[in-house]
Amino acid sequence: MERRKPIHISEAIKELLNKNNLSRKLDEVTIQQSWERVVGKTMAKYTKRVYINNRTMYVEVTSSVARNELSMNRTLLLEKLNAETGRETIIDIIFR
Repeated sequence: MERRKPIHISEAIKELLNKNNLSRKLDEVTIQQSWERVVGKTMAKYTKRVYINNRTMYVEVTSSVARNELSMNRTLLLEKLNAETGRETIIDIIFR
């Protein structure tokens, strides 16, 4: 049995997440949890459901005015949300 050099616990966790392809899911959860902070509490009140599928974020919006406002800021929102994870986790946002 080969002995490995000791590593920090954070490195071991990163290795485990990457090995089991869980880091993308963790990034998706991070983005979903940061939705209210990124768009603001007022705008978040008009959104019901936020989920990610195949690197696309889907947001159900209860107001057509809010949907229009969010759509106009799609590029900025993508940048801010991806900044939460430090990599390009989502590539598009669809407002419904």
